[in-house]
Amino acid sequence: MNLALMALLIAGAATVADPQADQPSLKSSNRLILAGVQYGAPMRTSASVALFMSRSLNKTYPRIEGWLVEAGAGQGGGRISVGHAGFLEYLGLDLRGVLSRTWNSPRAATPKATYGGLEAGMTILYVRVSAGVARRLAGPAGDHATIFTWSGAIQIPIK
Repeated sequence: MNLALMALLIAGAATVADPQADQPSLKSSNRLILAGVQYGAPMRTSASVALFMSRSLNKTYPRIEGWLVEAGAGQGGGRISVGHAGFLEYLGLDLRGVLSRTWNSPRAATPKATYGGLEAGMTILYVRVSAGVARRLAGPAGDHATIFTWSGAIQIPIK
């Protein structure tokens, strides 16, 4: 009987959860891959893939922050962006540095030029809108040395 009671107590103690086990570590490095389709300037219609790497999770204040790297290509050019993003439940804000290379038919930009700039974005659920400014770094001289960038996108988490 004592042996059975001892086994029951040990089994019960093993099932009690550690109170800190459900607390995410601030050192956690959760990753999320996002596939996107967007329309905007200078890319026109384009597709992208992004990697979000969280650097902090806080259970008492449901906020996730981290770094975001995205690459995309479309009718008007290709681009890469790197920046910081923060999400609070279904709302996300981000600030990115962007490097774009236009092709033959960009929207409101010089064809076959390279632009560098900053972009701010807001995501609600799976819909992202962004706006920014970029300066021509290389390419033919002429109009559109500084451009206004913008886009509307659908981004779906795939992992």
